Amino acid sequence: MKNVFAFDFSNIKGDFFGGITAGIVALPLALAFGEQTELGAIAGLYGAIAIGVFAALFGGTP
Repeated sequence: MKNVFAFDFSNIKGDFFGGITAGIVALPLALAFGEQTELGAIAGLYGAIAIGVFAALFGGTP
């Protein structure tokens, strides 16, 4: 079984720029979803932060 906590630093540059790009795209989308559901923009930001945490924990490059 593969160790899920092992990190390969050879992909760090791509992971970093991919994360920045995803954040730039996700921020306005999260604000819009929060406003559309009438819960407010802050609810959309909380959702984006939660998704970011889950993606960081369970995602990544192979």
